[in-house]
Amino acid sequence: MSDLAAPANADSKLTNLYESLAEGDSDRIENLWMDILEDTAQLASTLNDLAGFAAEGLRQGQETTIKPLLELTWGTLSEASGDSDEEGGAASAAALSGVASAQRAALGEVMVRAFPARKEYLAVYLDAFLEENGPMSAERAFFNTCDIENATDKVEALDRFSQLLEYRPGAVVYHESGWGIGEILEVDALLGQIRVDLEEKKDHRISIEAVDSILDILPEGTFRCMLYHESEELTRLVEEDPVELVQKVIHDYGNPLPQKEIKARMIAGAIDSGDWTRWWTRTKKKLRDSGFFRIGDRSPYLVEQLEEAVSFEDELLSRFRSEDWIDCRSAARQIIKGGEKKYPAAYPEVAAGLQDRLGKVSKKTTVFEICLLLARVTQTEEPEVSWVEVLESFTVDEISAALDSLPVGENPRKVFKLLGETRPADQLSVALKAFQSRSDNLRKVAFETIDSIDPGELKDLCSQIYASPRLSPEACIWLLGCRLAGKEGTGLDPLFKRTSRELVILLMDLLEHLIDREVREGRNAVKDLMKKVETLLYYSEGDFFKEAVDLMESAERKMLYKRVLRQQAQLPLKGPRFLEAISSVDPSVNQEDKIPDWENPEIIFSTEAGRGVIEEENRELQDEKLPAIFKAIGDAAELGDLSENAEFTSACEERDNLVRKAEQIQEDLEKVQLIDSSMVEEGVVGLGSRVRAENMESGESVFYSVLGPWDGGPEEGVLNYRSPLGQFFLGKEVDDEVEVVLPGGTSMYRILEITSVFD
Repeated sequence: MSDLAAPANADSKLTNLYESLAEGDSDRIENLWMDILEDTAQLASTLNDLAGFAAEGLRQGQETTIKPLLELTWGTLSEASGDSDEEGGAASAAALSGVASAQRAALGEVMVRAFPARKEYLAVYLDAFLEENGPMSAERAFFNTCDIENATDKVEALDRFSQLLEYRPGAVVYHESGWGIGEILEVDALLGQIRVDLEEKKDHRISIEAVDSILDILPEGTFRCMLYHESEELTRLVEEDPVELVQKVIHDYGNPLPQKEIKARMIAGAIDSGDWTRWWTRTKKKLRDSGFFRIGDRSPYLVEQLEEAVSFEDELLSRFRSEDWIDCRSAARQIIKGGEKKYPAAYPEVAAGLQDRLGKVSKKTTVFEICLLLARVTQTEEPEVSWVEVLESFTVDEISAALDSLPVGENPRKVFKLLGETRPADQLSVALKAFQSRSDNLRKVAFETIDSIDPGELKDLCSQIYASPRLSPEACIWLLGCRLAGKEGTGLDPLFKRTSRELVILLMDLLEHLIDREVREGRNAVKDLMKKVETLLYYSEGDFFKEAVDLMESAERKMLYKRVLRQQAQLPLKGPRFLEAISSVDPSVNQEDKIPDWENPEIIFSTEAGRGVIEEENRELQDEKLPAIFKAIGDAAELGDLSENAEFTSACEERDNLVRKAEQIQEDLEKVQLIDSSMVEEGVVGLGSRVRAENMESGESVFYSVLGPWDGGPEEGVLNYRSPLGQFFLGKEVDDEVEVVLPGGTSMYRILEITSVFD
């Protein structure tokens, strides 16, 4: 059944009409309408309501029922006014003279909608409308813009007119492209303009012709409208009806909607950011209890409003039955946690369903996860193959790999406890491997497990890590963090014997190792570890680092200063503070030993030809690519709904990439300094050097010119001084051996000759 409803103040007859329309009962509609027509004394006063009902009936596709009733009504009123012709045809422009202009206009409009080709109905409508609305009224201004009289499609023109009528003074509007929310102040009929006050565009004028393409109406009671001028009601919903509030947010911004977007909208004006977690925890439960919302449990954590209520238990069961293991696993964990009392229908199915999957899945990590879940659920029937038997078939390496892939939320402590019960002989071996994991949470539990089983083994393991930190950087960094935090444990004893000076040097060595890994594996492989190293170096607000500097000799401080300077890109947050800390203890560190030109991050060295290459790329971006992409965005925008417009989205992404690239090129061009012969230092590889080197394995000679980033590549005999390969050679002298570490492997070169590219 439709949700159609009569106006709140409608009488019983009109209410019955809407009920009949919702039920599709044409016969009843006709009977009720005829009853209204028979009451001629009241007919004129009900015309607005009848016209509104008729318009809704036409929208619902009930033309065959509504059109004859409209013509009958028109004829009845015409006869009553004495304005019908002898043959009972349609009335003239003077028809319905006894009916108020507003009601004539309402009936006339729906007659035009039903019979757009009938000029006599249009004439009556136009006459009534002009009589009702003066030449300087907002209604007249909107009417003139639509030019209904001359429009080819009368219905379309009327629809636009109805839409424009919403842009009255006081209406709340929104500009999607950046001007924000605001209010219509005035409709200027004389100038054909609307004056509007927006957040980012105060007291601005827009032509009536264009207003509906520039501004969106925010209906009363919507979330965005409430943000603007219904703060009291918004506050009430936050406290009393959060479910309705979330419903409003989803209605305004899309269904489904990520939790993070709901949060962003809420803290923009409805709730303090500090109160969000508490409020959302409470609200999320209410949303689920309502049955009308589905809330995802993995990124992007979508909140979806449902058309029909579904119990949370039914939703969990549906997800548990999914072919997607991640959805199934998540639902199983929630059902098991709630227990049979909370989920009486779902709980028994979980055990049987997991046991069934256990026999069908081959992926070891998934099998392991199923075993962990089955260990926590009560099975009513004895299975042919138990999870204990399956777990016993795992090798230590397979268990270690599975542990390393534990899903978020799985408590490693419980897993080790289970292993202690089912695989006690292998618990130590598993823990030793788990300690090398990339998960600090798993490493912590493994550390405690090893310490409880064999403290001596733990001490030996940690000593090996301290001796060769590059072999296990993740574990070493974690241990150093424990040491600085003052935590105790058998394996930490050797670290407490090391001074802050020794620990800082160890961390700097690790950082250089991570830089080498970055070259081979990419930034993403090591960025988190680099952040941890930086955090540890700055432990205790930098006091730890400064204490280490105090313990160093002058030469060692200078070396540390150079290392930090060289590694500033990997120490983006604290690098300047480290340099300041060193120079505050020993001001001479930055006064001696001039830093090589190539280490200055504020300069980009290049030849004239190289600069020309990047200038041409900049010209191509500014004159060709950017104008083309802006045109493409405009063309894509004309295709319709931008929310599902792949062409528009793709073009916007390309635009953002090109703009960022253009900005970077412009920034780089401002840093350019040309390479000249004065920069070439005799006997040392630097800017402008030409190097002949021998591959010590193959005996093959290679020739490289050390130039700028736009001057070519190794295949052209050019080394970019900023590239990893270029960095290996810079500063070297004749007969020096150069270890080149690249993703393809490690090579050794001996420098045979150094000359100048300007010779």
